[in-house]
Amino acid sequence: MRLLGLSFYDYLPWKILDSQGQKHVSFKNRCIFTLQLTFIDILPLLMCIFAVFNRRRQTFAINPMDPRGKKYVERLKGILENTFEQFIIKLILSLILCTVLRSRELLVLPAFTFLFVIGRFTFALGYPTHRSFGMTMNFVSVLLVTLVIAYRLLSKNVLFQYIYWK
Repeated sequence: MRLLGLSFYDYLPWKILDSQGQKHVSFKNRCIFTLQLTFIDILPLLMCIFAVFNRRRQTFAINPMDPRGKKYVERLKGILENTFEQFIIKLILSLILCTVLRSRELLVLPAFTFLFVIGRFTFALGYPTHRSFGMTMNFVSVLLVTLVIAYRLLSKNVLFQYIYWK
């Protein structure tokens, strides 16, 4: 994490401060910040929902029980389902991440959000045959965040700090 910080912190065009300009960001403000970033994360999901709705509205797929409409929405439903799955993973990881990062490291959260949105759009543009770039972008960012969380929770013994032998 130190290497990542040294590599990118000075080059990103923002820094994270609390609402009073303090460098230490409270737990409450971390959660608020993370949930506010979720608004950006949900935009690709909403676009997928509207795309499926619009396609259904214009074709036989308006009736989900009509088998003639399946071919019209199959691609869009695949994108929607995958985006929803990735959104749930991203949301949970972001909430956990905001609790293990130090205040000066919170700028990883908007970077994670940016990678998620770009990954979802490139996945949708390339679906179904050329989706690998978007999938890889989301997979690598999720993997890196998971490793950071695991390192912080396990190496500092934070995960088991409330568990005691009887």
